[in-house]
Amino acid sequence: MNKKLSLLYKRYSIWLSAFIVIVLIILLAYAVYRSREKSIIDLFSFQQEIVSNQAASMIEGAIDRCEIKLDYLSRALNTSQRNNENMVQDFKNFYMETQDIVETVVDIDSNDIVRYAYPPEQSGDLIGKKIDDPEIMHALKKLENGRYQGGVNNFFALKGNVDPWLNKTICLGLPVYSRNDKYSGAVLALVSPQLLIRHSVLNKSSFIGEFWLIDDQDRIAYHPNSALIKKNFHELIPARKKGFNVSDDAKKYFIDNVIIPKNKPSTCIISYAPIRIGTSTWFIVMVAPYHKVQNLIASASRNIILGAFGLVIVVIVTAISIAQSDVKRLRLKEELKRLMEREEWQSKVLREKMTIDGIIEGSPVPTFVIDKNHKVILWNRACTDLTGFSSKVMVGTRNFYQPFYDTPRPLIADFIIDQNIEDFSLYYGEIKVKKSEFIEGAYEAVKYFKNLNGRGRHLHFIAAPIYNERGEITSAIETFLDVTKEVELTKSLQEYAESLQNELGENIRLNKETEYLYNYLGNIIDSLPDRIFDLSKDGIINFVSKQTIKGRDVETELKGKHFTEFVEPHHRDYVISKWENAQKGIFTPYELDVVTRKGEKRNLLITPSPVKGTDRYVLVQRDITEFKELEKKYYESQMLAAIGQLSAGIAHEVRNPLSSIKMSLQILEKRLQPEGNDLQRFKIAQREVEHLEKLVSEVLIYAKPLVPNKELSDMYSIIENALAMVEKSLKDKEIEVNRDFKTGFEAVNVDASMITQALINVFQNAVEAMENRGIMVVSLKDENGYAVIEVKDNGCGIDEKDMPHLFNPFFTMKNYGTGLGLSQVKKIIDQHGGVIKILSNRGEGTRFIIQLPKNDDI
Repeated sequence: MNKKLSLLYKRYSIWLSAFIVIVLIILLAYAVYRSREKSIIDLFSFQQEIVSNQAASMIEGAIDRCEIKLDYLSRALNTSQRNNENMVQDFKNFYMETQDIVETVVDIDSNDIVRYAYPPEQSGDLIGKKIDDPEIMHALKKLENGRYQGGVNNFFALKGNVDPWLNKTICLGLPVYSRNDKYSGAVLALVSPQLLIRHSVLNKSSFIGEFWLIDDQDRIAYHPNSALIKKNFHELIPARKKGFNVSDDAKKYFIDNVIIPKNKPSTCIISYAPIRIGTSTWFIVMVAPYHKVQNLIASASRNIILGAFGLVIVVIVTAISIAQSDVKRLRLKEELKRLMEREEWQSKVLREKMTIDGIIEGSPVPTFVIDKNHKVILWNRACTDLTGFSSKVMVGTRNFYQPFYDTPRPLIADFIIDQNIEDFSLYYGEIKVKKSEFIEGAYEAVKYFKNLNGRGRHLHFIAAPIYNERGEITSAIETFLDVTKEVELTKSLQEYAESLQNELGENIRLNKETEYLYNYLGNIIDSLPDRIFDLSKDGIINFVSKQTIKGRDVETELKGKHFTEFVEPHHRDYVISKWENAQKGIFTPYELDVVTRKGEKRNLLITPSPVKGTDRYVLVQRDITEFKELEKKYYESQMLAAIGQLSAGIAHEVRNPLSSIKMSLQILEKRLQPEGNDLQRFKIAQREVEHLEKLVSEVLIYAKPLVPNKELSDMYSIIENALAMVEKSLKDKEIEVNRDFKTGFEAVNVDASMITQALINVFQNAVEAMENRGIMVVSLKDENGYAVIEVKDNGCGIDEKDMPHLFNPFFTMKNYGTGLGLSQVKKIIDQHGGVIKILSNRGEGTRFIIQLPKNDDI
């Protein structure tokens, strides 16, 4: 029973072990297959990226060549007469030299009308049509360096029978100038993307897959299937919505699904390279179906799969044999199994080596491999084509230096084999050998060889170590890439860039000087107090100074319109007559009364003038409202002065009769001693006579010139004297007077009698403005070299509308006043070089503030 259990246990163990071995073999085979597939796909993608860069360089070179020929054509048209045989021959020569990529060449006039096209048989229907694309015209009509390079768009918005290929071309354009450097038209070359790809790329490259051309708007400019042209790039590769990465350190290839015409996704290897067309960036895209690349490694993959299946079968057979045999033969079977596995692995390794050798031999990249002894073990066909040395001559020797150097010396692969990386400088001191960013342990460099297989070349070297299963370096692989075109193109671009930089710097300097001068002159014009209008001979506004006023864009409102549109209707006939006189050479200034948007009345002085050397005119608009107001005030002051002199004369004549009447009334009152109503009538007569005397005195004081007799005076005494003079009025209304005087106040240089008279008028006004039992506050203080007297009451206050007129002569709010009191106060304070202010609100009382300089120097 124990023996049966032991045998059964052993059989199950054998079967379980066999199953585990089979699973491990399958996983190992799959891992080896995926690893090989990934390495080969990466190598193919890198090669495809190089091909894409070469294709981009070819396309840019073809476009540059076409633009240079177009520049020759435009220069020839600048110096020749149009519509003659020479012009036709020039167009024909240009087309014959560029017909490999150009569909047609077009000549347009200054009005954007096509007047000639070549060849006539395929573009004759363009003649007489107008080009409406503003982008082309704006680029061509620039003052300096006008040119245009544009992409696959509807460049020609033409009506009628026009071939559809016009909307699928790349437009190159240069302006043509007349002998007086005036823009007279342009020449446009319409480049066919199909011809550009076919002649620049397809005829010069061998590759798997197909080329696409993508414009700067992510639309397909070229595709082998013409039905897909102008479709969006993202419609075919939906996962690439972020566009292409053009940074220098980015890999310019990826693997993604591509929508084929039947809307079935297919996995492809996609590489791309940027192309500069004008100021736009286009892309050349190379698309290779993934399954075609897989076919290259299909045989190796089949060998791996067959080997794995063979091992699985062997394991199964062995397991069956062991299960059927006794335990004694188990060890022999296991040993046989190990021997068979070793043979299979050796066979697999051999097949793998043969596969890798086949891939390297068929690779378009020049490659050789050296072993640990620095002997060549592989020299592929591309390396033979590059150097002129065959694999028969090189394999098994150490002479791989001969294609590059006259004397024996190590290459990068030798340093990697010997691990003497620090010795790079001994042989590569003039160039930089740097560590590869993509392959671990690899190094790369670029060097120029004067005579490599009969011609000078720039080569890009990259060498990497090959390890065994123990991580030891057993050999090294080195590849070469001919980058002569790229290096020469880079040098040309650098020289061109330097030239452009110098021209750009000069243009920037000139533009800054011009802009500074323009801004300076504009600031001068805008700083003038007058507004200036630049008018055409028809009266159209071309320019207006002070273009922005309080947030309004005045130039936008006025420019391009006739200036009479902004003249009020009742002035329009008058202004038109003045404009007609100006056109006849009569430039007479004239005035206008206008009303602003805010309802303000303004007086304007308009002065027309011609602009020398042109048929334009200038209108200078000056606001003379203030001058008019000053003129009006001057006439009013003259009138008031005359009235004052007349009033003074009348008052002087009336004063003596009033004194006689007053004296007579006093005498009659003493003699008659009236009582009752008679006494009251005497008092009324006397009071009215006193009122008339006061009125006459105020008129005389206002009319006669005031010349203050200044001397150092005590301001306390002046204020107290003025209060004493109005004491009767204060007592009649029971007014409370509060004094706020600063102690130790210095004497002030004033005319004491005049200041007293002014204060009496101020106090009297305050008393008359208050009701019975009012409060008046009088303060005196020193403030910044001024003696400040403030009189504050709690009376009825003053309306806001009356505030501006308080100091006007003959203005009064009293039924019996003359309106000369405050005018007299203002005149006295002005004579002393002081200031008087009145602060008041209706119903809130009034504050009189008098500021008198303490010294005459203030």
